[in-house]
Amino acid sequence: MVIYPDSECKKDSFIIKHSKGSLELYKVTRIMGILNVTPDSFSDGGLFYDLDTALAHAHEMLKNGADIIDVGGESTRPGSKPVPEDEELRRVIPVIRELSKGTDKAISIDTYKARVAEKAIEAGAQIINDISGLKADKDMAQVAALTQAPIIINHIKGQPHNMPKKPVYENLMSEIMFDLRQSIDLAVKSGIKEDAIIVDPGIGFGKTTQHNLEILNRLEEFKSLGRPIMIGTSRKSFIGHVLGLSASGGFTPDLIRGTAATIAVAIIKGAKIVRVHDVKEAVQVVLICDAIKNSSSSPSPQPSPLRERIGEGRGVT
Repeated sequence: MVIYPDSECKKDSFIIKHSKGSLELYKVTRIMGILNVTPDSFSDGGLFYDLDTALAHAHEMLKNGADIIDVGGESTRPGSKPVPEDEELRRVIPVIRELSKGTDKAISIDTYKARVAEKAIEAGAQIINDISGLKADKDMAQVAALTQAPIIINHIKGQPHNMPKKPVYENLMSEIMFDLRQSIDLAVKSGIKEDAIIVDPGIGFGKTTQHNLEILNRLEEFKSLGRPIMIGTSRKSFIGHVLGLSASGGFTPDLIRGTAATIAVAIIKGAKIVRVHDVKEAVQVVLICDAIKNSSSSPSPQPSPLRERIGEGRGVT
């Protein structure tokens, strides 16, 4: 098991290097824009399923201030069915290949399949976002190590398409922390550099509404892992449950406002990357939260104007 000294536990500044440059995770919270190239994702399934529409949406998110575009070709919402590997490749590779030609921002591939990750990196992606924490495909760690791609390690209870409907934890935070440490240990032993790892506690992945709320409330505890934290709450069902929205699901503007609240809490409690559907709204939340967090670093903090935080002003260097 990887041991984290006290100095690492307190670390709050990170640089994630990738094939297009680097992503500085210090005073500026980074925004990952979600691009679901699927017919059945829980919030936006089918909206960006064809190549032209997907690319247009990706460029709109970049224009609005996204630092990373996360391309996914398989829904993992509750009740979804696995997508064959070849079909997932058919969905994501053309998008990644064309998008990489038109931006210098980072592209991540949202997959738990090693071959999909490998082909996506070859097509122009820089980051692997594995919701299984390297545990669904035994070859994923090797792919990340060989390609030297930064990897986001997510916690999940169960399997991507077989998460428990009524998950039970004896000690929620301890169990998530233990599993994430196991995944980090596996990554490092496989040759992945520790400074290329990002952790995600996995909001919604085998958790109840109460579990998700507790994770957000205690998010700063994950700093003990010594790695930057990503959080993905965007439009998820627990927000609807708290707000008393219809159990039938579907998108409503209330989910954007509820998401904004969860993003604000996450940033104040230590998240370095927020994964969102609604980039324009997220940028405004990030501006305020970053200004608050950084206010003690200067006698007269001067928050950057919005125009400097979008497009080229908010990007990867």
